[in-house]
Amino acid sequence: MWCCERRRLLLLPALMALGACGFTPLYGEGTPAAAMNGQVTVDVVEGEAGFLLRERLTERLGPAEDPAYRLAIELTLQQVGVALTQQNVTTRYNVIGTAAFAVTPVGGGPPVLVDEVRAITGYSAPESSAVSAFAALAAERAAGQRLAAELADRILLRMALLAEDGAA
Repeated sequence: MWCCERRRLLLLPALMALGACGFTPLYGEGTPAAAMNGQVTVDVVEGEAGFLLRERLTERLGPAEDPAYRLAIELTLQQVGVALTQQNVTTRYNVIGTAAFAVTPVGGGPPVLVDEVRAITGYSAPESSAVSAFAALAAERAAGQRLAAELADRILLRMALLAEDGAA
């Protein structure tokens, strides 16, 4: 117990030093990144992973009642087998997701941001049987959920950094 409290006491000066050096949180109150809330509408993205990606973005950006910007995303998923058994059965897959996106003003004009983010996740698929086929499908869906969340977070970070630079 004493060890944990001692660590907290040692951490306090480090946190105070961060505040003194001009460090400000990216999404802190009153920051340009926080001002994005409710200002961006997210276009529909095809597929289950696209739906999850859009849901995550909409949740994090807040409902856009009178948006200033539109976010369009093109999602590409690629599944690659990376592990084989001696019987030549694939038991491990990587799912590679690429999201090309553009942020444009709703009123028209050139995009303020055009970029692409990429993420990779994986899942295991046991050898064939009815039970393992169900387990493989569940693992594949969970990998899609993880990938959508990671891509959404990377898009949001790029948008927040753009807002901090004052370009949006």
